[in-house]
Amino acid sequence: MTENTHLAVAIAAADTAQALAQAQAITHVATLVEYRLDLMGDFDLDRLLAESPLPVIITCRHPAQGGRFAGSERERRQVLHQAIALGAPFVDVEWEALSAFRDTPRSRTRIIGSHHDFQGMIGDWTSTGLRIRRTGADIVKLVGTAQNSDDVLAPLAWLRGLTAPGIGIVMGAAGVASRILAPRFEQAFLSFAAVGERTAAGQIQAVELDQKFGYQNLAGADPLLVILTPHPIPWDVIGAYRQALALHPHLTSARPHILPIPTDVFSPGLFLSLHLARVHGILCLPGVERAPEISPFGLNPAAHAWRLDQQPFSSLTAPDPDPSFLMRFWFSSEPLQ
Repeated sequence: MTENTHLAVAIAAADTAQALAQAQAITHVATLVEYRLDLMGDFDLDRLLAESPLPVIITCRHPAQGGRFAGSERERRQVLHQAIALGAPFVDVEWEALSAFRDTPRSRTRIIGSHHDFQGMIGDWTSTGLRIRRTGADIVKLVGTAQNSDDVLAPLAWLRGLTAPGIGIVMGAAGVASRILAPRFEQAFLSFAAVGERTAAGQIQAVELDQKFGYQNLAGADPLLVILTPHPIPWDVIGAYRQALALHPHLTSARPHILPIPTDVFSPGLFLSLHLARVHGILCLPGVERAPEISPFGLNPAAHAWRLDQQPFSSLTAPDPDPSFLMRFWFSSEPLQ
């Protein structure tokens, strides 16, 4: 993750005063705020930019891309042009409209060129991203819709291959891991969270993402340990494992972190995503299915925990291991079988 990677909060408020109040309430966790003008009943763009307590992304989404702007397309684009003229730090423009902004003077504004697929998974993420960047985007944003846990791999693999900042997310409950793991990828520009009303399926509340998931610790976590959990996350169980990690006597790293990821199944795509994110160990809690298809990757699907810092991967068959025993498995010099 670069130093400029952000946690952005998307705000859909009734009016300008409410939007600014919501932004002020999350300044301790967020570093960017997206004002969804198309979801606001009323807005004062000058005031939003002048009084926002955080750097701003201005978005006025087209209905075909999930927005609810009530005016004409001409009026919608005028709002975006006005935001650029006023010097908004970031303005989100859909891929289809990007060419209309190519020659717009914008010395203080970076254009986020976005494309959302509400039915599926974009297709070829690499070629789509290149086409959007060549159309005039400073930052490319691609958003798909996850049908299962395998779908988190596409955005994270795309982020892994970037040489310039990008935003890659899959919406829906099955895509939550793409939001949580984004900070592990150097070119991930941001991940989105919610405050109040969610503006996209799968968003986590910003305070929860910060305080419970430990978002600010994820980029530098070493080792990063993942616990796959059913829905909802059993936070008391996560707390017990985190306490055991803190007390483990042979852990030399100063930045270990346990990250829970809710999912129905531990699938090949989810495993490859965790591997790309440099995860040291994985525990699968009861209630999460282990897909047989993980076997070709060197994982025993009959196990419930795996250690990934060695080849072949070692595994633990205990379905609900004692927290201290799990730490010994993950960190002992001779892996337990």
